[in-house]
Amino acid sequence: MPVIIQSQFNSAVLEANLDVFTRSYTEGENTIIEFDMRKRDWQKEAGINHEVYWPEKTYNVDIHEFSVFHNPIIYRFILAQAWYYDDHNRQICFTPKLREVSAQQHVSKCVLHLACFLAVVCGVTLRNITTIFTVLFRIPVSKSSVKRWIDTIGSSLPSEEGILKQLIELKKPYQCHIDGYYPMGTDNCVMVIKDESDRILITHEAASENGDDAIKFLQKIKKCGMTVTSAFSDYSDSYVKAIREVFPDAKFQADHFYTAKNIWKNLKKCLLEYRRNLKAEGEKNKDEDMLEIASELWKLLWILLKKPSNLTENEREKIEALEKKDSGFISKFRSIIGQIANIFDHSNTEIQAKIKLKNLKNQIEKLENSYLGKITKFFSDHWDAAMQYLKKRGLAKYRRASNSESGMRLLRRLEKNHDGIRSAATRKHYITPMS
Repeated sequence: MPVIIQSQFNSAVLEANLDVFTRSYTEGENTIIEFDMRKRDWQKEAGINHEVYWPEKTYNVDIHEFSVFHNPIIYRFILAQAWYYDDHNRQICFTPKLREVSAQQHVSKCVLHLACFLAVVCGVTLRNITTIFTVLFRIPVSKSSVKRWIDTIGSSLPSEEGILKQLIELKKPYQCHIDGYYPMGTDNCVMVIKDESDRILITHEAASENGDDAIKFLQKIKKCGMTVTSAFSDYSDSYVKAIREVFPDAKFQADHFYTAKNIWKNLKKCLLEYRRNLKAEGEKNKDEDMLEIASELWKLLWILLKKPSNLTENEREKIEALEKKDSGFISKFRSIIGQIANIFDHSNTEIQAKIKLKNLKNQIEKLENSYLGKITKFFSDHWDAAMQYLKKRGLAKYRRASNSESGMRLLRRLEKNHDGIRSAATRKHYITPMS
């Protein structure tokens, strides 16, 4: 004989609808909590001074709730279209309004908010959200439903400028990390700004990131009350020009991601060029030793591009073995990588960094490689932007930061995970709850 165990349950929906609660029971695998909306005092609720009539035929609206029990919980509201006669004997029909839930969404606010949190803040794909809710919480949810919920919450929020003003009031930002990307299926550029707290402040869609579009974007955030003392971006001329024009007193620090990218891409090209020449010469002279070094170099390509502090003991042994076989280029190449890393990792002042840069240039000149020469030219052209953190107090902790790049990548991840962001309105609905 089965034993029935009763347990108390409370929720915001139950508290708001206690006056129409009728019973709770089990139906299949679901626990049903039933409410009869006809029991409510609609004269008092809706301000009706006449008798309310109800038809015999009713219908049910089921609302899914998170369950603390083994069985899923469903709120079942018994509804019907009621009517009354006004002072002129006209029939006025109305449908009872539910408290704390929506008849269109068929889930409680808790379910709706968690789905939006997973999609927007955690970056979970819509397909995976439906799987989580269906399998884990046993709540049937579709991708289109989650998309509608995000649009519903996003459309009820203030404008992007309004939210930016609220964020400034909550915690005033002093840094501007700006970057842009081109969404799939469009030729327009979407620019995004983050602050030092890693908050996405605002996005802006424009024809391109060039010309006056970046200037107009920064002027818009300036009008909202944002004062920028430090700005971060890539080496794009349009962003640098816009920052200097709109915030002339702001110190510009290039995003470290782009500094490393510009340096390491030339290191990689240098290494590949050396391998090609080594292989070609080995094949020409039928030198098995050269071909073996070229083959080994290809296998260790990514290890050879690592800075010394990131190497494992096994990787160091492999590099040392290759250096013994090589004519000396690999050893000098690894020394150059160590000196570049030393400039960024162990320079406390700009003077120290410039001394190390001078030594680096001398060693690069001896190798006479065009790609390594581009590295010294890059330092000469962008020294102030790349090493601003050595000049301005407070920027040192951002020398490894890539907030502008991460803001752009976050938008790309949202776009990829949610089957494409096809309009500026949809992007706003994703970004504004995240802020």
